[in-house]
Amino acid sequence: MSDPGHQYYAIVFADIVDSTRMYESLGDRRAKQLITDLEEVIAKVVMETGGDVVEVVGDEVMSRYLQVSDAVEGACLMQERVDEYAKRSNMTLSARIGLHYGPAIVEGGRMYGDSVNVAARMAAIAQSQQIITTEQVVDQLSDVQRQIVRRFDKVKIKGKQGQMVIYDLLWRKDDVTFMHTSPRTQTTLTRVLILEYGGKRIRFLPQQGTIRIGRESHNELVVTAAAASRTHAVLEYSRGKYVLSDISTNGTYLTTQNQQSLYLRRETVPLLGSGKIGLGEPVTKENQQVIKYYFQEV
Repeated sequence: MSDPGHQYYAIVFADIVDSTRMYESLGDRRAKQLITDLEEVIAKVVMETGGDVVEVVGDEVMSRYLQVSDAVEGACLMQERVDEYAKRSNMTLSARIGLHYGPAIVEGGRMYGDSVNVAARMAAIAQSQQIITTEQVVDQLSDVQRQIVRRFDKVKIKGKQGQMVIYDLLWRKDDVTFMHTSPRTQTTLTRVLILEYGGKRIRFLPQQGTIRIGRESHNELVVTAAAASRTHAVLEYSRGKYVLSDISTNGTYLTTQNQQSLYLRRETVPLLGSGKIGLGEPVTKENQQVIKYYFQEV
């Protein structure tokens, strides 16, 4: 017999940032009042947007929604209201929010389950004034709501196999405007990684997420270097940077525009400026299998 309290929810954790510092700098009474006020602001948003407050513990408000779209609207509005309160108070106050969608058990007014833990982890990853969410949430969104979604990172979550792709929700209206500027304006704003190999030229845009490099045909960049592995290295766009990760047997060699040489063996490094990549062999004049990289504003 199935548990009637076990169903899917959008779970939101909203944390007040730097509450410890507030107690130290403002004193117990003033800090407690500010934190209580902010928690009331957040709780009011939850009710306005169709959610339920599950519990308020310390400097954290946990809420649940049946509709993912309502939860996303609520999370964005929480940030807006906290920001407004901070400006009215002339104080440095902010929240960080985590959001996940999945099955959970509701019992005695409280929530239990893996989905709760994942949502809490998203809040822990989020920075001040940021909303971090998961692929499970993004998959449920309409095309309109997906306009505020930006891929943020890949992280390892305790108890989960592999890594989870996580996303940033751009709650500020000017952030969304930036993402949807005209092509003429965007030409000065988008930084693209260019790869050149074997007469081919590949443009790696931030929204592509990942490019695999190796000898097998399933890779986005297929190479014929004898020392290269079947899948030798991975390029990813993460937290505003293009990073190169070696996953090969023989390692990856990197020479930058300043002639600095690096050897990667199961390691990751951000790509800066321009340079050359050698797959399993050093970058030399004799090595015809190097990959050239550089950046362009497009």
